[in-house]
Amino acid sequence: MRKWVVLAAWAVVAALGAMPVGDPAFPKIIQQGFFIPKSSSVSVRSGYEGDFVSDARFQQYNQGVGRVDSYQQDTNSGTVTINFLNRLDIYTVLGSSRVVSDWRFTDLAGIVHRVELETMYDFLWGLGARAILYEWGNVCLGVGGRYEQSDYGPVWMTVDGAAKSANGTLLHWSEWQIDLAISYAIDIFTPYLGVTYTNAKATLGTFTMAIAGDDSGNNSFKNRTPVGVCIGCSLSTSKFFMLNVEGRLIDEEAVTISGDFRF
Repeated sequence: MRKWVVLAAWAVVAALGAMPVGDPAFPKIIQQGFFIPKSSSVSVRSGYEGDFVSDARFQQYNQGVGRVDSYQQDTNSGTVTINFLNRLDIYTVLGSSRVVSDWRFTDLAGIVHRVELETMYDFLWGLGARAILYEWGNVCLGVGGRYEQSDYGPVWMTVDGAAKSANGTLLHWSEWQIDLAISYAIDIFTPYLGVTYTNAKATLGTFTMAIAGDDSGNNSFKNRTPVGVCIGCSLSTSKFFMLNVEGRLIDEEAVTISGDFRF
């Protein structure tokens, strides 16, 4: 029965398309590292995190109204985590990220336009923390928080299918998130389920052509739904390494793959 539960959790994650949450049991999953003794109250982990957002579900505000048709964001990052007492993780995220987006706006003359844009891969950084609040047997309840931001330089853009210059323009993105999640350890697997509250914004400017309903060369996006759900599963023998897969939905559609080594 337990094997079927684990397989079902992995299948749901694979079917999904906020920022990564991570397993609430992360602070205690890897019990033994390569160099730092198991008895040490402080340990260090390092790893990889790939976060792939297929739809951030943004809407326009300030300069325009209406949904952003698509906002995709791909990020590949390295992570460094300092762990305290196998109960608290404080970590940093340093990586490379890009955005592909398109949206429509109605100008002051009542004409509808469509804008498409893609950025280059640019530097992304973030800080976060997670803590175990309560444990009962194999059950773990945890809370976390995270902040990330990046400034993207557009590679190309089109307005109504016609190529436009994006030189000297900028897309600034930032996001903060808090989450509450619960996990249940089943042998080497630890599936989990959580809820998130996210505030995400993207600011575009200054373009030489209109990209918003007020006919300005600026536009602002924010997430339409702040509350989301995450589901994931970690894999580890409690020694040296762990692998995690996570999917998020409602507020956005995204998949994250990550892995950590404990020193």
